Amino acid sequence: MEQQELRRAAAKAFMESLDKLQETLSESEAKTKAQATAAPARPELEEFEQAVADIEQFMQSRGESA
Repeated sequence: MEQQELRRAAAKAFMESLDKLQETLSESEAKTKAQATAAPARPELEEFEQAVADIEQFMQSRGESA
């Protein structure tokens, strides 16, 4: 009878650990998603600025040759 109680206690502790792990992973995933939707990353901003500069240069060169 004592072994059965130990097994039940171990199973309960295991299930509680799994629940806690699930909560931790869910919180971590939510934080990651929140960070991804925050302000644009610096490299993205620099790429955008470079694209604008390229367009401006193209427009200037096109205006000179016309």
